[in-house]
Amino acid sequence: MAQGTKEYSVPALEKAIAILNALAASELSISDLHSQLKLPKTTTFVILNTLEQHEIIRKTPEGKYRLGPGVLRWGNRYFDSMDMVQIARPHLERLVEEKPYTCHLAVLIGDKPVYCDKVEGSGFVRFATMIGQSQPLHQSSVGKALAAGLSDDDIRSLLPDAMDASTGKSIRSIEKFLEEVQFVRENGFAIEDEEFEEGVRCIGAPIRNYTGNIVASLSITALSKDLPAVKFMVIGEEVKQTAALISRDLGYNGGNIRHSVTETKSMGNKP
Repeated sequence: MAQGTKEYSVPALEKAIAILNALAASELSISDLHSQLKLPKTTTFVILNTLEQHEIIRKTPEGKYRLGPGVLRWGNRYFDSMDMVQIARPHLERLVEEKPYTCHLAVLIGDKPVYCDKVEGSGFVRFATMIGQSQPLHQSSVGKALAAGLSDDDIRSLLPDAMDASTGKSIRSIEKFLEEVQFVRENGFAIEDEEFEEGVRCIGAPIRNYTGNIVASLSITALSKDLPAVKFMVIGEEVKQTAALISRDLGYNGGNIRHSVTETKSMGNKP
């Protein structure tokens, strides 16, 4: 268990994890799992059936179970996000250096953006966000930026008809959210103006990989007084350029990338 984590547990989840660990070693039948893990057959069957529905495991023609493609998707997303964190970190640090902003890096997991890195700027305010935390797709700039890589139909399928509203400025309709996503597609950055929390604004931008697909997004978060509306376009361009530099480092060749002063100096006289 991770250091500092309280010893809470969910029995059914503990059993499912035990089953997955056993299947990671070899293909096993229900009887094998029952004998090896000392689990009731009924419980084992219910857990296996649930895991199979989500493609986390698969049943072989011989009646045994093995890990499924769902596990591979998790693994690939984990490794992709870890590589991305290492690549993106220097760019995030430069973006918020000597500025009262906090920078977040996020990936889309299911229907929500999830933070996979966070860099604090020089401001006195520290936002209570953390790596692994998810944000609403329609109430976050990282969510809007990630949604720009989806089709409108896919976006509709991810959002409920009755959308949660955290503040008076929250987006309440799918059509309005689609307008915000179109703004990202046309301008390259997203604005979240006190839609999730009053007094807090964010500007985000999509990050692309070598195929041109949007695989992540970054954002700066600030108090409204430190990010006035008159600066949206200027700061938006800075955030967009940072996302473009990260995209370049991930192998993306498209887009107009302008090097920052700091990076240009570090490149010396390279052509």
